[in-house]
Amino acid sequence: MFKFIKNLNEWVTPELMTQLATKSGDKTPVWQPDRWKGHPLLDQFREEARPFFEKETPYFQQFGPNTVDMQGYDFNMPDLIPHLPEKRKHCIAWFIKLLPGQMQTMHIDPHLIDMVKRESNPVRYSMFLQDYVPGHVFVYDDFLATNYKAGDIFEWNDPDCVHACVNVSYTVRYTLQITLHD
Repeated sequence: MFKFIKNLNEWVTPELMTQLATKSGDKTPVWQPDRWKGHPLLDQFREEARPFFEKETPYFQQFGPNTVDMQGYDFNMPDLIPHLPEKRKHCIAWFIKLLPGQMQTMHIDPHLIDMVKRESNPVRYSMFLQDYVPGHVFVYDDFLATNYKAGDIFEWNDPDCVHACVNVSYTVRYTLQITLHD
């Protein structure tokens, strides 16, 4: 289930967007065969994608807590607590920056599969940091996110959810991803 929670556009500040726009972040390979295992769909993806990705290894930009480009930046998480059915102990947050032509293919997040194995009660959020642009694609199972606004935050709590994002527009695409778990 990909459920709209609310709009937090006041959280998407010009300072945040300048920080993301002017920095490169961590160059994260789309193809990580050692991470893409442990679930039937991940195993299938690893084997069927191997012929392409072993020749070409595309990347996307990711900004996490240990990213050098985010050191010294005062990052305050959006207030999600009023929307949670119960409090979670841990929070992992990262930004994704997709330049035109970059992608993350259909996948299941390996870190969520590990959490489910540990019965950690994960819940996931995606916040769009800009208004929808044709060509900024986010797919969740059979749902295609469109017509969102900067600051719109969505909850998705199925750790086995197959999803992807791709930027086939002429502008950079930015999102914030958050995972909360016990």
